[in-house]
Amino acid sequence: GKNLLWTSPHGGMSSPVVMNGRMYILSRIGEVAQTNTSVVGPRTQETVLCLDANTGEKIWEYAMNMTQTEVPYHRLGWSSVTGDPETGNVYALGSQCNLMCFNGADGKLLWQRQMTEEFGMISTFGGRTPSPLLDEDQVIIGEVSFGWGDNARAQHRLFAFNKRTGELNWTVGTGGLPVDAPYTTPVSAVIGGQRLIITAAGDGGVHTFQARTGKKVWTFQASKRGLNTTPLIDGTRIYITHSEVNLDNPLNGAVICIDAGDLVNGVPKQVWRKDGVEAGFASPTIGNGRLYVFDNSAILHAFDQAEGKQLWQKRMGTIGKASLVSADGIIYVAEANGRVRFVRPGDKGCEIVSSVELPEEKPGREYVIYGSMAIANGRIYLSAADKTYCIGDKDAKVVEDPLPTPPAEAEGGDNTLAMLRVTPADWAMRSGEKRQFAVAGFDAIGRPAKVGVDVQWSVGQLLMPAPPKSVTTLPVQAVEGATRPVMAPPATGPTMVGNLSGAVAPDGTFTAGAARQHEGGGVYAKAGNISGVARVRVMPPLPWKFDFEKAPIDRPPLTWLGAGGKFAVEEIDGGKALCKVPNIDLYYRARTNFGVESMSNYTIQADVRAGKVVHSDASGERIYVPDPGVINQRYVLMIYGNHQRVQIHAWSGALATQLSGAGGLQTQIPFAWNPDTWYRMKLRVDQYKDRAVARGKVWPAGEAEPEAWTIELADPMPNRSGNPGLFGHSLVTPFKSNIYYDNVLVTDNASAEMLP
Repeated sequence: GKNLLWTSPHGGMSSPVVMNGRMYILSRIGEVAQTNTSVVGPRTQETVLCLDANTGEKIWEYAMNMTQTEVPYHRLGWSSVTGDPETGNVYALGSQCNLMCFNGADGKLLWQRQMTEEFGMISTFGGRTPSPLLDEDQVIIGEVSFGWGDNARAQHRLFAFNKRTGELNWTVGTGGLPVDAPYTTPVSAVIGGQRLIITAAGDGGVHTFQARTGKKVWTFQASKRGLNTTPLIDGTRIYITHSEVNLDNPLNGAVICIDAGDLVNGVPKQVWRKDGVEAGFASPTIGNGRLYVFDNSAILHAFDQAEGKQLWQKRMGTIGKASLVSADGIIYVAEANGRVRFVRPGDKGCEIVSSVELPEEKPGREYVIYGSMAIANGRIYLSAADKTYCIGDKDAKVVEDPLPTPPAEAEGGDNTLAMLRVTPADWAMRSGEKRQFAVAGFDAIGRPAKVGVDVQWSVGQLLMPAPPKSVTTLPVQAVEGATRPVMAPPATGPTMVGNLSGAVAPDGTFTAGAARQHEGGGVYAKAGNISGVARVRVMPPLPWKFDFEKAPIDRPPLTWLGAGGKFAVEEIDGGKALCKVPNIDLYYRARTNFGVESMSNYTIQADVRAGKVVHSDASGERIYVPDPGVINQRYVLMIYGNHQRVQIHAWSGALATQLSGAGGLQTQIPFAWNPDTWYRMKLRVDQYKDRAVARGKVWPAGEAEPEAWTIELADPMPNRSGNPGLFGHSLVTPFKSNIYYDNVLVTDNASAEMLP
């Protein structure tokens, strides 16, 4: 402890970021202390935290409610903050999918995007949340999402936002079926003269896109499941690690080196590969011609970078999670149980020059350490479960150590216009509103190019992919000498869809029509024979009613987010209804949102019907009835089949604590109801000065509505706005059972009761 400069009582799973004399992490507040641990409390929130890098004192903190997620309490604050030296701003993605931009000095929120309610991004029960990437004037994040229209299908998607305004520049899917929602962070590089974004993904592939346009360049399939580690780039070589099942052998895990400068049939050449090394969480590092890999069992491996020969290995503990850090000839290793090692590597082995075991204090956390160390200004910063440490010399001199100059993009050529980018790339607006769209031109390898001719604007449809067939196990198909998971082909082909009305002026200003229904489509720009498109949804004034009678079968509603592959219109009882489709095991919990995330003070009503399945096996007979729900301003009214109760909750990830009525997390009452019977659910949320009040009722659809609300939740940490939506929890194998929704109605609340 002689060079321990300070400790702070704020900790977590996040890797620290140091910039301009401040240190930033994600953490949490509001936990309730218990003997040797802590549990979720009525005021538990996730936070973005700024500390003084010299003293550890808190400078500012921004707290976020947990909504629209199943992430458990112990996994709050998983991702890391990203700093921008140019603007001094910092960016964070919360585990509830809030993407936020702050003034790094004072914590002022400059802009935010709610990725679930605006783009269909999911936050899972595992809580794995990626960290943002800063590249030029863009902030880029990647995760599994289910959008709308032509983006309705499940994809691991990248989203590139203008870092100053939060406006979406482009979004693109990786192409494969995601079977995991990982927390890998994209990286940027210049390879072969192109500025690229490279990311591992939930479909087991490593994918590359042009940085300014999102145009796909190549894919290398590395695994049958999703990848959490971040690819490491050195020149044209890319190093990949994982701990999942390999494509062509039964072993778990591999270390792979590919050469992105040597493409064979459009795919990078595999230079070398070491199977059986399970390194699926910690990202690797390099130094002195060696690749260092920290595997899941906390063994540090050294490989020759050029040929992949394993030089040595050394155990550092029992659980490897945090990524490695290399500086001044030392490898900095943080093991999950609190063992901190500073290692001096050699060609045939390594020397542990410092070894410290942190106290086994991890209240309400799985691990003592999850994030990697940060090194800045001669000091080392480390966040553990319950505190943050600063190690180093208090008199350390700040030495300028600029980043190496990256390879230059390709020069020459005529920069002929090959692509148009229309921004904002995805926009939701209300009937009659106006929005000006802009265009930017790029050549074939993604360099800026002059548009050069007058841009012609128009309104049109979008190409919507067909829904997938039922898939519970992934078939395997040979691809260029290897194997990869593929999706069962859809029953039908893609179709052109869209009902967007309105007009676009010559300057790109789109005026939405007087919509009486939800509309969606594209605003197109064309210069010569080159075109680009922005995706636009238009919402009519309330009330809204959806009876699905005119909707196409086997597809989700056009403009609904999060519905692709999870919800589809089906025929039932001589009419049509929306069904939560129980075809894919991964989608057993599903939500779909419609509207805009700024909506507040409204009521949602829907008819619901849940099926029933009786399953018999060696353990006996089990009955399963799924759980339908409706969403209003991030509060959820649920009826539980097997538990026979009604519940309103704000954060389902906290439900294991059963804090009934505790300060806004949840409240519940018994309610006897029958499967294969239509019920009407009604959820109203009113915003008051110091709270939000959610009131619900459920009754048989053919009977008169009860006069009184039967369940109420008063939330002193209110969610002030949010999309309406539907929720369903229905297992697939072996409990396949449908949930149906019909006659969805959204209405304004009485103005006299708003915000006294």
